[in-house]
Amino acid sequence: MPKLNMSMFNLELALGWYQRFVTWCRDQVDLLPPYGNYHGALLRKFVENEKYYIDLGVDRVEIDMVTFSILEDGECIKVRYTRSWKRAINIDRYTDELSFQGNE
Repeated sequence: MPKLNMSMFNLELALGWYQRFVTWCRDQVDLLPPYGNYHGALLRKFVENEKYYIDLGVDRVEIDMVTFSILEDGECIKVRYTRSWKRAINIDRYTDELSFQGNE
């Protein structure tokens, strides 16, 4: 009957947990300010490796599928995004039209 090498199993298990913990810590640090900011025209949007991106000229930022379908090339937008992983936090659209300001 072959013996199982439990020490190797424990090492692999510990290494897996350590890698997940390091990834989690990096994700948490990435959420802290300062953030990247961009204000200007949306140059293009594209899909790569089943992830959705917008090209801002200075960076490419990852966005979700719904936002990808709503945004149009050439739109004037303001984007705030994380530093390391370049994920969008919020995206505001701007138009040249005057907005309604209430009873004026």
